[in-house]
Amino acid sequence: MGFKRFIAAVLVFVLAFANGPFVMGRAISKEEAKSLTKGIDVSYYNGDVNYKSVADQGYTSVMIRLGAGQSYTDPTFSNNYTAAKNAGLLRGAYYYSYATTVEQAMAEAERTLDLLDGRKLEFPVAFDIEEESAFETGMENCTAMVKAYCDIIKQAGYDPCVYASRDKLVNFIDYEQISGYKIWIANYECDYPDYPHPYWMWQYQHTSVPGANTQGGDCDQNIYYGEEFVEASEVTVSETNLEFKLGDDESYVKEADLTASVGPDNASNKHINWYSEDENIATVDQNGHITAVDNGTVNIVASSVNGVEGKCEVTVKTPSTAIEIVNEDLTIGKGETFSLSASLTPPNSTDGFYCKSSDEKVVYVNEDGTLTGKKKGEATITVTTDSGVTTEVVVTVKKAPWRVYHNKIIKFVNKGDTYNMDIKLPKNSASNYIDYYSRNTKIATIDEKGNIKAKKEGWVLIKAEAFNGKRTWTLLIVE
Repeated sequence: MGFKRFIAAVLVFVLAFANGPFVMGRAISKEEAKSLTKGIDVSYYNGDVNYKSVADQGYTSVMIRLGAGQSYTDPTFSNNYTAAKNAGLLRGAYYYSYATTVEQAMAEAERTLDLLDGRKLEFPVAFDIEEESAFETGMENCTAMVKAYCDIIKQAGYDPCVYASRDKLVNFIDYEQISGYKIWIANYECDYPDYPHPYWMWQYQHTSVPGANTQGGDCDQNIYYGEEFVEASEVTVSETNLEFKLGDDESYVKEADLTASVGPDNASNKHINWYSEDENIATVDQNGHITAVDNGTVNIVASSVNGVEGKCEVTVKTPSTAIEIVNEDLTIGKGETFSLSASLTPPNSTDGFYCKSSDEKVVYVNEDGTLTGKKKGEATITVTTDSGVTTEVVVTVKKAPWRVYHNKIIKFVNKGDTYNMDIKLPKNSASNYIDYYSRNTKIATIDEKGNIKAKKEGWVLIKAEAFNGKRTWTLLIVE
């Protein structure tokens, strides 16, 4: 299509001889090819086209170049127009644009009508916008040029159309402003164009068409949808939930492949775009291959070009290989509750854990894993992670304390000194948890182990309280 197309064809010809066969095409199945309505587009560079040969190969339409720029006329248009009709092909026309302003695009539209000279066409008249000089003017101007050209063609009674590559249509032509006109999209080496709007025709490959090849040995080929373009309405993903495991175990699944199908079955564009909603958790490439990255849950999305989506929820976990309980031997009072604290290996393990008591009459385990001392005695608590790693903790239950005391009701300390309360409980009683409290932390603070830090001169009351509310107070005087 135009001089640049000719240069490209020459390069293809050179490459064919230098490196063997070279074909620019797409991944279309033989079965699908049989059901598609196909056509070609031609210009002076295709020479004297044998339309009977073209028709015998299953092509049913042809887009014929009229001219280019402000003055060029394609010398083969008239012959192509007549010969295509005699072979029974549906005919359309295109005009190669060199316009960079709306005024120039309008002038090209008038030249298009002059060259058509009232001829009948079964297919639209296309504004062929390919020159970088046009796109350098920006989206607003490119869109205005397309619209201006198409408006004039429509007013003359023809069916207007815009031809451009997929990238140019997306980045330089505002679909909302030209949606009333047909789109002829060029997009090679793909299953379907990654374009989010309906298109009338798709230029899908540039390969040999005997009887219509350019001097480079190839011909542009198109798939025609016409008014029958069917938009995607659903996307179905092969899996809706997947789980991956991270770690050194070779049996862990860390990667997987998804497939997706676009419905309905007769959807015109079945292209799928894949993406991850959080690539910090899992990534996906454009073939649907998923790779786990880090712990978490994320949706892997398969999206049609018009925005219909199907999703697979991916969960990434890190199983534990070992578990250590902070309190290996635990003593609690009767009626006291306690939640075990676990350290998992590796540290980023996503496992939870559950506990089971060897004697629930001594130590009862609630559904949330909380231990409760029920009566005096001893029980072994088996702790098991979600991945099946286990350890044991021995829990001794004693009487609940009936008092809490400290051998210093009044204690004198110097500023800056530290002091431990050393709380006492009656014999054979226990309170694993003691709550410490300072009434004035500006004078002295106390931590969870009863360590006092004298900060400035003065006096303060310090409390120590067992799980069952039994408590003692100490008057601390800081000198």
